[in-house]
Amino acid sequence: MDILSLRLFLRIAELGGVSAAARDLSLSPASASARLAKLEEAVGFRMFNRTTRAVSLTTDGEAFLPYVQQIAETLETGLNAVKGQRSEVQGLLRMTMPGSFGRMYVIPALAEFQARHPLVRLDLRLSDEVLDVVEGAYDLIIRNARLADSSLIVRKLAADRRILVASPTYLERHGIPSMPEDLTEHQCVNLADRSRWKFENGQIISVPNSFAVNDGEAMRNMLELGMGIGIKSVWNASESLKSGLLVEVLPEFPLVTEASLWVLYPSRRIVAPRVHAMLDFLLEWFQPVPPWER
Repeated sequence: MDILSLRLFLRIAELGGVSAAARDLSLSPASASARLAKLEEAVGFRMFNRTTRAVSLTTDGEAFLPYVQQIAETLETGLNAVKGQRSEVQGLLRMTMPGSFGRMYVIPALAEFQARHPLVRLDLRLSDEVLDVVEGAYDLIIRNARLADSSLIVRKLAADRRILVASPTYLERHGIPSMPEDLTEHQCVNLADRSRWKFENGQIISVPNSFAVNDGEAMRNMLELGMGIGIKSVWNASESLKSGLLVEVLPEFPLVTEASLWVLYPSRRIVAPRVHAMLDFLLEWFQPVPPWER
């Protein structure tokens, strides 16, 4: 399993053909086909589906691809380090993050990142599910909860401050609560089954009259439509607060905030320059004051 065969695998995947990849690497088509056959024999699975018109990755080949990319980039990084060279940051960077947070704060920043590092290609997965960083071969993962995985390095992006909010329409109809215990008389909207609300003064209020929803965007929409009072992250509610669709409720009784926004990455001995570049960019973008607090 030599490096040229691995580079051939990468170029076939990128160019969609053995002949095109062979030309790119100055190999004959016959030599390229022989190398590919030996590589598939070595790994024990077929990497490509072949027809007379096209070559495409198999499911196994698709799963194997990011690992080969990592090997090639790590080798290049090592060679440049030994030679005393600093090549421009490049390669494929795979990231996953919560959908709402990614759309609101990460995606708008990526044009600036691309301007700084035009040779870095991005593969982004926006999902509210906790995806496996190692099995998914992700370089970076953004989450608002720590993951119980000791193989990951964790850096804090920002505090995930939570507040009580409601629409002005709801408060006009039902009145404004003046104490946390008043919430038991109000209609509330919860994310999933989080119906016990903790305040910094030690009070824990159970809100029995509640809607429950498992999606943060849907919850915010319900609150904006006047369906009750709910807890929202400031980052998620900031635009609604600025526009007046939502207002803060009981600001003199702050909630206990136990969450933060984290960026995590596998603790490999060698971390690719593209990972360092994105990590530094995110820390610069979200610190010392995150965009929603500015």
